[in-house]
Amino acid sequence: MRILRSWSAKWAIVLRSDCLRESPDSLNGISRTKIRSNKNINKMTDYLLTALIPMALFFVVLYGSKEAENQNGFMSREYTTIMKAVCCIIVILVHIPAAYTNRLQDAMGSFAYVCVTLFFLMSAYGMSLSKERRRNYMQHFWRNRLAALLIPQLLINICSTIWVYINTQKEYASLFHINNYVVVLLGYCFWFWLVYQGRRWYGHRIANTLLVGGVIISSLGSYFFMEKDANYWCYERWGLVWGVLLYLFLPEIKKRVCPSKNRILLFGVLSLVLGVAYLYFKTVFFWGEYLLKVVLGVVLITLLFILSSKRTLGNRVADYLGDISYEVYLSHGFVMGVIEWFHPELSSGVFILSTVIITICFSAAVHTVGKVLVKWCRA
Repeated sequence: MRILRSWSAKWAIVLRSDCLRESPDSLNGISRTKIRSNKNINKMTDYLLTALIPMALFFVVLYGSKEAENQNGFMSREYTTIMKAVCCIIVILVHIPAAYTNRLQDAMGSFAYVCVTLFFLMSAYGMSLSKERRRNYMQHFWRNRLAALLIPQLLINICSTIWVYINTQKEYASLFHINNYVVVLLGYCFWFWLVYQGRRWYGHRIANTLLVGGVIISSLGSYFFMEKDANYWCYERWGLVWGVLLYLFLPEIKKRVCPSKNRILLFGVLSLVLGVAYLYFKTVFFWGEYLLKVVLGVVLITLLFILSSKRTLGNRVADYLGDISYEVYLSHGFVMGVIEWFHPELSSGVFILSTVIITICFSAAVHTVGKVLVKWCRA
């Protein structure tokens, strides 16, 4: 027994020493496993938090919707308001800073250029329709347009200037900043006003041709002659063309976008094929980078119209989100900067979700103040 205890003690010492020699590597292996596990958990959490945004958006938009007997609601004020609600949230996702991006957010953000195209489409359609229905529309055109476009921009600029003044440096340049999206809209307003001033001499048909032709020339000009990194909306401004054409040929277009299984299948497959083709050829000068992207955009919009043209959409939450969509678009960059300054350590999912929620709240406040000022300034 004494020999056995002695033998056991010796082996215990040997085993303990072996464990001590191997423990650093074992601990490192365990640590690496824990790190990988934590990274996977954090990544999944980011995806789940990001996924809450489209889930909530679809619920808000589709709540209370139902299939309609006809297409009378297509391109109505209620319809375009819902489209704006969807678009303004997706546009936020494409501008998330690189440090906070994830694959799900990036995938959703890839549709942002279609959303901006839709914004332009609805603006052009609304202006043409208002000119037809309101007798004095052109008489007070500039007063009303400038108030609607510039007052929300000015309110956001004031907030941005105060923030910059307090936290970084005493300068006022941001007070006079005009978003490039607003610049394009102002340019179209000028062209719209100019073309229709001369319609008495050359008629409506030539006026509409000039209106469409001017936008196409400006798009091609910005693509060929402007800096590639600068955002002049050369692809998205084609939405202005689609808006004018939609106004001119609405009855015929309604027939073309009437929902059917064959149309949904055709444009669904076409969207998929063009999307894959764009991924392969987007670096090809003009044909892939420009033309294919424009065609893909209009095909996706057509598919959206086919799916929604015969549905009744709208509820209070979605309508309100659509009403503040312009402020959401203008303010989300400012909100991101503030969040990033206060909490640079946020994870991707938390940052993205916080940006969307705070942008909506901030935009609601700006809209509340701006609505009073716009109403006071308009004729």
